[in-house]
Amino acid sequence: MQLNNEQNTISIKGNISTVSEFDDIKQNLELMRTQHKNIVLKIYDSLVINSSLIGYLVKVVNQDGVNIHLHAGNEILYELLDDLGLSKTLNLQKI
Repeated sequence: MQLNNEQNTISIKGNISTVSEFDDIKQNLELMRTQHKNIVLKIYDSLVINSSLIGYLVKVVNQDGVNIHLHAGNEILYELLDDLGLSKTLNLQKI
């Protein structure tokens, strides 16, 4: 997994498959949310994201008041998040 930050945007390329990768994403989001209330999370390639990341993103939106704009590059990931009813919560878009 390759992770890049620029202003209020986190870009992720490759599959998100390990707990340590989740921790990296979480740490980057934690730092970013101290400076921004609107965060764009671009996930280009990953087919899925683990339930811990989904739960964390929902918490950041619902409890911390941060607007997440999740851009999914993979159709399977997009459909998964849409099927879970997270389109509005995560401002889901296709890349």
